[in-house]
Amino acid sequence: MKNDILKGYQNAAGGDFIERIEGISSAELLSPVIGHFPQQSSHVADIGAGTGRDAAWLASLSHTVVAVEPVDALRDAGIAKHKSPSISWINDTLPQLSQTIAIGRTFDVILLCAVWQHLNDADRQVAFSAFRRLISDGGKIIMSIRHGAGAPTRPVYPANVSDTVKWAELQGFSKLSEVFTQSVQAQNYRAGISWTWLVLQA
Repeated sequence: MKNDILKGYQNAAGGDFIERIEGISSAELLSPVIGHFPQQSSHVADIGAGTGRDAAWLASLSHTVVAVEPVDALRDAGIAKHKSPSISWINDTLPQLSQTIAIGRTFDVILLCAVWQHLNDADRQVAFSAFRRLISDGGKIIMSIRHGAGAPTRPVYPANVSDTVKWAELQGFSKLSEVFTQSVQAQNYRAGISWTWLVLQA
């Protein structure tokens, strides 16, 4: 992920960004794909975990979560705010995720919420190679794909759903679900931001 994007998030953390992100209900946000999370305790990698909002929600459901976040200000806020023993934090960056791979663990679920838009197409293909190394056979990637412009200080790249599925299939994943939704954030909803949720299975 490019340094200007990470810097944009680092700078945004000094305003009301953390408060706004934490104010979003994970249950509401993830409702289009909630049925694809395991009902039993499982291992989840939350890639681009931000402040750990979703990681904390998943931990409350008895999952063990590795929260992967490269922005110091967001990761530090998450460590301070969400002290669950079921969450561990890693400073790592897409697309290679080398530090996450180095821990030698595989995951039942890889979650990417509002992350994919910050990778260009070349990096997206590299990311799927990393995901395949991280996920258990039969495990799922649950990811959101943004449609619409991003903040000027946090550039986004257009993301094509069909291309994303194609790159996933090249790494041995198959599509289980594709759901289109409007943004749950009022400001983004007014700006015409929408999302596609994909569920891909190894």
